[in-house]
Amino acid sequence: MTERLHLHGSQYSWLSSVFYIGYLLLQFPTTYILTRLPIGKYLGGSLILWGLCLPLMATCSSFASAATVRFIMGMLEAGLLPTCVLLTATWYTREEQPLRTALWFGPFSGIFGGVLAYFVDSARSTLPAWKLLFIIYGVATVALGVVCIIALPDHPDNAWFLRPSEVHQAKMRTQENKTGLSTRQPWNFSHIFEATKDAKYWLIVIFAIAQSITNAGITNFSPLIISGFGYSRGYTVLLAAPQGGIALVAQVAASIATLYMTDSRCLFWILSCIPAFIGVLMIRFVPLSTHRNTALMGLYLTGFYNTSWVMAMSLVSSNTAGATKKSFTAVSLAICYAVGNIVGPHFFLDSEKPHYHSGIDAMMVAFATMAVCGGLYRYICILQNKARDRSVQYRLLPALPEEQDETVFSEPDSDKTDKEVLTFRYTY
Repeated sequence: MTERLHLHGSQYSWLSSVFYIGYLLLQFPTTYILTRLPIGKYLGGSLILWGLCLPLMATCSSFASAATVRFIMGMLEAGLLPTCVLLTATWYTREEQPLRTALWFGPFSGIFGGVLAYFVDSARSTLPAWKLLFIIYGVATVALGVVCIIALPDHPDNAWFLRPSEVHQAKMRTQENKTGLSTRQPWNFSHIFEATKDAKYWLIVIFAIAQSITNAGITNFSPLIISGFGYSRGYTVLLAAPQGGIALVAQVAASIATLYMTDSRCLFWILSCIPAFIGVLMIRFVPLSTHRNTALMGLYLTGFYNTSWVMAMSLVSSNTAGATKKSFTAVSLAICYAVGNIVGPHFFLDSEKPHYHSGIDAMMVAFATMAVCGGLYRYICILQNKARDRSVQYRLLPALPEEQDETVFSEPDSDKTDKEVLTFRYTY
């Protein structure tokens, strides 16, 4: 692709960054859209349009044309991450959310994509392998978008697979979340002010930027780093697949463990940064001439980085109530994801290929920052929960009858934030 598009200098990095510039520009409109539209239909429509853009990449013959398509694709992907965060909060209990997040954000593409790329590259075709891959993924994405529009409900009330009695049960099973059920509420600026005054929000912001810098390196440059170890092109794409497998196993295993270990998400957030940090140390300092397989093992260890992202997203979903506040926080997460992915590729200097020492150093700093954010997030949640337990307001709060407490969160028009619900306790 680099040869066919006549890329040179930092243009490969800019093809990655320009995607997230488009992604970033549409995040603020997305905050409003998610409070006004059925999010299941919005997700499906975004997927269809995004899938239609993918084959256009195969028609590009220059950096300018490819950058234009990538920019549009970034805009169309803007709503996917916050939409999935909101759907997770709507349908699943706090305990269930980490595993569901791990599955919908699972690196299946890293596993399947490497294997598919290997076989497409080996096949005899009149089209170059990279063009054929864009077409295959485009068709698959459009098909998934159609399925979402037809079959994905955005709320239990319009779930075609639930009987009337089950609709009520679906609402009641998530009542303990105390985050509300509906995202289609009037715009409420007080929710945004409340979010920005919370230290947890800013820790998520810092973490998301740091994590996305590592994501930019791992996603865009892993094959180039592996190629620098001396492997052939065919084996390079195949050898990239195990990293996705390690990431998937790690985040699913950690998510299942949270079902049995109370308030352990921040713990796994922190612990997952350690093997990833060790992995980049191995890539940076192991001599490739004699230990290239060891360096490759280090690259695989970086797959643990995804676990901390899954834990953080599930905490955003579990710890945020109020329609506008949920939308704003989810979109903020996506904005930071975009910022990190815009900045990240430019640490990988073309003059340093194939070893990219500056990029690897940036990833080391980012992993350390991610671990610190996880520890501080846990500490603040503990402090805030203790403060609520000591609160005179809480001690004097009359016990709500079960049916009254049920109404507060099961009615679609309730729109209380986590700060306003005095019985709300933050999970960590």
